[in-house]
Amino acid sequence: MEVIRLNIIIWAEKSYKQLENLIKERKVAILPIGSTEQHGPHLPTGTDHIIAWEVARRVAERTGSLLLPLIPIGFSEDHYPKAGTLTLSAETLRQMIRDIARSLSRNGVKHIVLISGHAGHLSQLSDICYELNVTGELGGTLIHNISPFNLIPIEAYTGILEEEVLMHAEELETSLMLLLRPELVDMAEAVKEIPDFIPKGLNTAAFMEGLRILTTSKFLGRDLKHGVCGDPTL
Repeated sequence: MEVIRLNIIIWAEKSYKQLENLIKERKVAILPIGSTEQHGPHLPTGTDHIIAWEVARRVAERTGSLLLPLIPIGFSEDHYPKAGTLTLSAETLRQMIRDIARSLSRNGVKHIVLISGHAGHLSQLSDICYELNVTGELGGTLIHNISPFNLIPIEAYTGILEEEVLMHAEELETSLMLLLRPELVDMAEAVKEIPDFIPKGLNTAAFMEGLRILTTSKFLGRDLKHGVCGDPTL
């Protein structure tokens, strides 16, 4: 199937007069959201926002949507005490999304699409979208969380990945970074790390249970020696 590619319209590169017309024409704006946090000894701390930007850029290219500036820092409290992690509070992240959404609504954008490169934002972004939509706070504007973690079932990776755990700095993220920014990946430092308390299997149940464990009783920065959960060496 032929992929139609359109000119990418980057919000920050347009004047207000250009945006007046573009917003009326396009009506959809994409907001890429990442994080700056440890990703093991082999990946850069910007892994999540590098991936988020590239996914958002490709979606904008294929849909003609407006591409908003990247949010490079999110809620990453669970990655301390390893160096390099920057974090907002969960409430600050939600308030930031709320304020940006209000601004976009005032500009006349009708649909705001959140694309996150950080799985840890899954519930927070869904919650703020639900709140803004159900209260009608944005008037005629709707906000959607269609990050890859929402749209792609874990089972879809079966036969593509050799990985038995899909969680953090593993085969998937490492492969994406080798594709997008190979010069930032140090495979000589890549190590397999799968703790006994993480369920194995490329299925949604195992992923959600692993996510629950790593957001309640165990934490990536504190309880995993290398900050990896999976096998990036594959």
